[in-house]
Amino acid sequence: MDNDYHDLGNSLQESGRFDEAVAAYKKAIELNPNFSWSYHSLGDVLLKLEKWEEAVAAYKKAVELNPDFSWSYHNLGDALLKLRQWEQAAAAYRCEIALNSDFAWSFCNLGDALTKLKQWDEAIATYLKAVEIEEDLPGIYEKFGYALGQTESDLNLVLEQYQLQITPENWEFYLQLGGNLVKYDRPKSAIIFYQLLLTYAPSCAELSAELEQLLQQQEKYVSALASSRATVAQKPDDCWSYYNLGAVLSHQKYWEEAAAAFFQAIEINPDLPWWFYYNLWEVFVRQNKLEEVENLCREVVAAKPEAFWPYLNLGEALTRQDRIAEAIDFYRTVSYKQSFASILSKRTGKMPVPQADTGKMPVPQNWNLKPVKVPNFIIIGSQRCGTTSLYTYLSQHPQILTPIKKEMDFLSWHFERGIDWYLAHFPPMPSGEQFVTGEASPSYFDYREAPERLYSLFPEAKLIVLLRNPVDRAISHFYRLRELNWEGRSLDRVISDEIERLNHNPEYIIGEEPGNYLARGRYIEFIKNWRTFFPREQLLILKSEDFYAGAATTVKQVLEFLDLPEYQLSEYQNANPGSYEPVNQSIRDWLRDYFRPYNQQLEEYLGRKLDW
Repeated sequence: MDNDYHDLGNSLQESGRFDEAVAAYKKAIELNPNFSWSYHSLGDVLLKLEKWEEAVAAYKKAVELNPDFSWSYHNLGDALLKLRQWEQAAAAYRCEIALNSDFAWSFCNLGDALTKLKQWDEAIATYLKAVEIEEDLPGIYEKFGYALGQTESDLNLVLEQYQLQITPENWEFYLQLGGNLVKYDRPKSAIIFYQLLLTYAPSCAELSAELEQLLQQQEKYVSALASSRATVAQKPDDCWSYYNLGAVLSHQKYWEEAAAAFFQAIEINPDLPWWFYYNLWEVFVRQNKLEEVENLCREVVAAKPEAFWPYLNLGEALTRQDRIAEAIDFYRTVSYKQSFASILSKRTGKMPVPQADTGKMPVPQNWNLKPVKVPNFIIIGSQRCGTTSLYTYLSQHPQILTPIKKEMDFLSWHFERGIDWYLAHFPPMPSGEQFVTGEASPSYFDYREAPERLYSLFPEAKLIVLLRNPVDRAISHFYRLRELNWEGRSLDRVISDEIERLNHNPEYIIGEEPGNYLARGRYIEFIKNWRTFFPREQLLILKSEDFYAGAATTVKQVLEFLDLPEYQLSEYQNANPGSYEPVNQSIRDWLRDYFRPYNQQLEEYLGRKLDW
């Protein structure tokens, strides 16, 4: 009878009925207060309910009754970390490790607690233990590299103190560790390790060459930082000088300074599309600055209610804080304004201006606008293939109303934000008129789950994809990210890094930027994925080179696909040009050889020559 309630709790927890599970476990404890497993299970479900203090109490009772069960100590440490009780968390993980020293996450989490306590040397040793157990533990190299950059101790002495000395037997482990620090963008930490390894093997030519390349890269970073600081001194009122400084600082992991520089950029000119610069927002999230940015954006919106970009920037700040409903309100407000202005512009050929007496836009009486329920078309990709120019040309058509952002990345990176968040970006449509709308998010094309997501929501949407010679696409992609200060490596380095990653990792697309220069050019894999869900007649595949050579012809083809009347523009300017020095022919040949088999498969699948 005593265990009946415990078993009931297990069943309820497995079915996701957590509150009822808590009640069952408490009843089991009431009937049998010396059964440690009920306390442990109660702690587990309280963790899921994010009731950290109650979970701590449950786990403490569990380890009191059964001090030999390591998992209770581990979960106790997790709950204490949530409560920011670093010393107690560290103590719990040490107890767990004393019982079970084979679980990498125990060492990793202990390292996290020690890092918060600024006990750098022990944190370094602990993270090293975690890497020894599980080389690919998520986030471990960033954490390890950070701790390594904080200590003022001699690394040799640290390794000796914790019995982690470099020996012929573990030489390869430490060499691989240095390589992984480079791969995970911790070059300063890699330099420390390579310099240490060279004291053991001074004649290792490969190691010396790698170290020299890293030192040259760091020299460039130092030079770039000095140049950015000088530009800020010369142009203290230029928002872009602060943005570029923030980008360089974030590359070098100077997070606090980077956040301050980015904030200054927004403060100088808040009426710019700052929502687009994901690196800026990631720094704000990391440094807990979102509330400050939100307050700044609110001040700007209050002072300039007719402005456009501040609403989107405020929406981004709210979205990043998971305040989706509030963000939606601001997106809908600015969507209405843009829709109204766009319709008047398309009807009269003139943009509306605020009224002189009120400063507000005139609103016609009985203006009946209805929310969009489905986009009519989506340009799904690919990046650096002309999507911005095509979208810009289409937006000028009299029957096309565009959303407040060209790229929402909803079906790829932001699906968890919900369909209401997505549709809030689209223009409300005047009833009784033949307008269509659509967006252009190139991230969709190569995102594995995007076709199924799109089909489940909008199975009748018409899809457009531009494909460019993948050699040119990769090079253009690389230099675009260099221009944005999102990429700090050399071109040949990013190619070799990605080839190595693709050889070992079947999940070829990694998160957002930077990266994926090669993976995004393996078009055949993505086309087949889209064709699984959408029929041939619903997916228009265009060649970028044809678009560049004759934009008017391609736009006419797209309008026919969308069942819209032809509309000629007076000129077709490149809306997102990129420029860079000619690339070494050997690199082009390297890339051409890499892409050749994928291009051949694509030609066979499509039944057309691409001449790439």
